Amino acid sequence: MNDRRVWVVGTDIGGTFTDVIGVNLETGEQRIGKVPSTPPTYFDGVINGLARAGLRGEETLSFRHGATVSTNAILERKGVKTALITTEGFRDVLGGGRAERISAFELDWDPPELIVPRRNVLAVRERVSPYGEIVTPLAEADVARVARMIRKRGIESVAVVYMDSFMNPVHELRTREILRQELPAIDITLSHEVLPQMLEFERTCTTVLNAYVSPILKNYLKGLADRLKSDWGYDGAILVTTSGGGVIGMDEALKLPARTFHSSPVSGAVGLAGYIGSLAGFDNVIAFETGGTTNNVSIIYRGKPAITHEWKILWNVPCCLPSVDTVYIGAGGGSIGWVDKGGILNVGPQSMGAVPGPACYGAGGTEPTNTDTQIVLGRIDPNYYLGGEMQVDAKLSRRALEEKIGQHHAWDAETSAANMYMVAMTNLMMAMRLQTVSRGWDPRDFAIVPYGGGGAMYACDLAREIGASTVVVPPLPGYASAFGAIRVDVKHEFTMPLHKIEAELDYKRLNAEFDALVAKARDTLAGEGMRADQIDVERYVDVKYFSQSRFFTVRVGDEPIGGLDGITRDFMAAMKAAYGYTLPPGYAPVELVNLRVIALGQLPKPHLPEMKTRTALAEARKGRRNVWFRGSGFVETAIYERGKLPAGIPFEGPAIVEQPDTTTVMPPGTFCTPDKYGNLVIKIER
Repeated sequence: MNDRRVWVVGTDIGGTFTDVIGVNLETGEQRIGKVPSTPPTYFDGVINGLARAGLRGEETLSFRHGATVSTNAILERKGVKTALITTEGFRDVLGGGRAERISAFELDWDPPELIVPRRNVLAVRERVSPYGEIVTPLAEADVARVARMIRKRGIESVAVVYMDSFMNPVHELRTREILRQELPAIDITLSHEVLPQMLEFERTCTTVLNAYVSPILKNYLKGLADRLKSDWGYDGAILVTTSGGGVIGMDEALKLPARTFHSSPVSGAVGLAGYIGSLAGFDNVIAFETGGTTNNVSIIYRGKPAITHEWKILWNVPCCLPSVDTVYIGAGGGSIGWVDKGGILNVGPQSMGAVPGPACYGAGGTEPTNTDTQIVLGRIDPNYYLGGEMQVDAKLSRRALEEKIGQHHAWDAETSAANMYMVAMTNLMMAMRLQTVSRGWDPRDFAIVPYGGGGAMYACDLAREIGASTVVVPPLPGYASAFGAIRVDVKHEFTMPLHKIEAELDYKRLNAEFDALVAKARDTLAGEGMRADQIDVERYVDVKYFSQSRFFTVRVGDEPIGGLDGITRDFMAAMKAAYGYTLPPGYAPVELVNLRVIALGQLPKPHLPEMKTRTALAEARKGRRNVWFRGSGFVETAIYERGKLPAGIPFEGPAIVEQPDTTTVMPPGTFCTPDKYGNLVIKIER
């Protein structure tokens, strides 16, 4: 066997399945493996998936990895015991948060517990002004006292957040030195290294999130590296997917674990959905993932993902590291249908996960899930689940729907399943509208690219509902996040606080600081093995009115900055698009908040191979069965094997297109033409 390193391998761990895909850079050959996830460590699932795909470590050139380990630790409140050290007088920044409620109508509602209880928010005397001057020197005796309290309470990780420390981090740096002397084994996160920018609550929360998961991700990645070496024979670099739509080296991920939050669906959106959209001729794409636990919606506009600098993991728990803008809801294949005390049918956000899984798995789960509804409605063939490799039982799905849903309203299994489907689809539709219409995007200007194991079962109905006219289903939607991981580049983002209005700017100093930031970015990528010709650097500035607390990010070119005319014009355009107005000239000065640099390290990217020539649609027909469709009920429907569909030969719905990793549902009034890359390009009749 050839032992040359020619394979690029992408892996993704979901709540239900672990996906593996390998692509040979020389021949284009693809190998895939989908196996159940194996919590709590998940390592066995990765090794099992690699074995299922027939991939060998000694043949692998690059290993890319996405996982929800850090995000799940927060969602499930299973992070490590964490303390927050902050400036005296500001213990309640974290607890105060923002004036938000989960529901305006629940008068007896109580906010969830904080990630760091107030008793573990510890204050020391120090103060730096908003312009970086030391107002109150650091009381080192206070830090030593706090260290003793941390040791006594069994704290595993510490977040250090001092007021305005991003303008002058000297006190945070000295605090780390003292803590390392007193507590050499403790994990320490400094706010100026995580988020060197304004907004105290957001900076505090982001730093605490990083501290809360840091030991967990470090143990996980180190354990994964050990297992890959011992069980798979791979000792090369491990690249980890990030929420910003790229990958970073394992050492960089260990420095700032918060960058890995919700990275898996993001890599699918950027690396797969954007790429598939471009192949099919669409620069504007709604990336729509339905996995085992969640559903995620992202926007690709003019070939680039929409980026946000603030998003929430939990209620009033923002993370302000750059991320592809994504809306999450609990509407995955394992999401549970349930009837509340008022008799209202709900779906999610609770999920059966990988263990015990949907009722049809026969592994002890008795709650009806979205997967069970698809089986009862005839959309999923229980004899062809995962291509027939996994046995599921339709009788168990029917029983769960009848007992948990039907008995409340005297519905049979089919009616229960249909109503549960409509509730789930309504939830998905609201998420899609939240990501498009409510943010100023017209969904008629976008194609929907569904991925994950369940996306293609809802996409056509959703397209019709929101007014989109095209759905493009990738060849392997169930492996999208793993495939996306091998299609994205190394990506780092660096910021430097400025906080200057035009009258205060020294352009010579401004350009020197920008040059230093660019040099830092290039050095970081060089340290990750990137050659100079592989590195691209983009420069941005964060801009706001002096009276605002939120900023807009504006692209600037590579030339030295000599004035703010162009920057102000672009800021005004962004302000107008977001809020519908700008302030009158001279009403408020424009302030440059931060300098920002995005550095990309270009990696070799595998491409989808063109399909082998086939001419007969009849060869792909597997038969017919009754399938339920919204508005039509059960209809006798043609079933097709996707791997045998010929390129360029159209067919119409109602139809079901089956493949091992997903099922594509085409309602009546839809028309599909597979393209030369194997994408299903489906037109929706309104």
